[in-house]
Amino acid sequence: MNQSTKAEWRRTTIQGLYEYRPRGTPDTERGVYYSRFSLNGTRTFRSHETSVFEHAKIRHAKLLVDVEKDRRRGADLGTPFKTLGSLLAEVERRLAAIEVAKGTTVGRRNNIARLRQHWRRGNFDTFLARNVTADVISELRDHLLKEAPWHYHFGRKRRGFNRRVVNMTLWVLKVIMDLAVEKMVVIENPFRVSRVLQQRLTAGGKGSRTSAEPEPKPAIPSRPDMMRILAEMRRVPETSENFRPNPEQRRYLEAQAVEMADFAELLAFSGMRKGEAKRSTVADDLGDEFKIHGTKSESSERTIPVNSMLRSVLDRIKSRRIGPRSPLVVTWEPGVALKRACRRLDLPPLRNHDLRHFFASACIASAVDVPTVSRWLGHADGGALAMKTYGHLLRDHSFAAAKKVDFTGGGSAARAIPA
Repeated sequence: MNQSTKAEWRRTTIQGLYEYRPRGTPDTERGVYYSRFSLNGTRTFRSHETSVFEHAKIRHAKLLVDVEKDRRRGADLGTPFKTLGSLLAEVERRLAAIEVAKGTTVGRRNNIARLRQHWRRGNFDTFLARNVTADVISELRDHLLKEAPWHYHFGRKRRGFNRRVVNMTLWVLKVIMDLAVEKMVVIENPFRVSRVLQQRLTAGGKGSRTSAEPEPKPAIPSRPDMMRILAEMRRVPETSENFRPNPEQRRYLEAQAVEMADFAELLAFSGMRKGEAKRSTVADDLGDEFKIHGTKSESSERTIPVNSMLRSVLDRIKSRRIGPRSPLVVTWEPGVALKRACRRLDLPPLRNHDLRHFFASACIASAVDVPTVSRWLGHADGGALAMKTYGHLLRDHSFAAAKKVDFTGGGSAARAIPA
């Protein structure tokens, strides 16, 4: 069987489509097909990764359409950001400039390391962003879900990550591709082409919501319902399905119910995060103000004014503590007790963080301006996040306030002005 003694390029009947035959390729076999095109004065070859001529023709035609879009858009092939490695370096630089909690920083670092370790196509650092297609992303997703090895518990090995871990790893790649679009390396980010494609490229489950989908509104009960829930948390039912407490057990459960309810009230009336409440001590109560030790970032360290409801719960908690260094919270998180109270009242279940949402919504409904609420919550963005999250409440409040506007000075906006 004759074989080529040197590598060679062969023209095909399609303009711009070439066949590359490596050295040693038998004459009876096809080589790999490439497209040749020029963009910004640079001549470039792109492999179609196929030896089937009919497949190569279809891929060549699609590529020429993309090249023409790039040419009209002004895409720059000479940019230093054309590889995934260079794009990731810029993403890391930008993320490092954003002040976030230590846990968030560690999580991002782990996601980046996981993406590098389990990348499937060639070398991650030199892989061209232009070659990141939906097929490449799907291949990576399936590998992370089913085959990717990882160690846990004294070196024991497992294969495949859970869906949330896979989605957070793919999030890094989505951010990289967003930067590639910004730097005019690619026309569009495969993750953002359409909602159907976005759903196909993620692992589903928690963490798979795309930015194109509307942000879910937080579960915020009405103020009367919240008071019912907090009161119900203090009650210990006489019996449950599987447990009937004796007198000694009941006394313990009642004491725990009081601590849990006060913990929930502390969150609901101060806007603190659960971690911030667990770091609070008796000494943080400054009388008219309360000092909160931020957990998300340095900017979340703050002092808030003490409202009447917060004063009441602080006084109750302090009456059970000894010394200024005593922690205000001595129980585990109140989430389970909160959900049980909601279930007994036949109300939608609440999370710990929903108590923080309740605080913000109650403040806004009481006509506190958004920048002030944002400072009380420990946001460092001047109110942008609060406006995005609670803007619908401001709209309702605006309509209610508009009905009270009186331009006549007569004391009633409903009084008609004579013609």
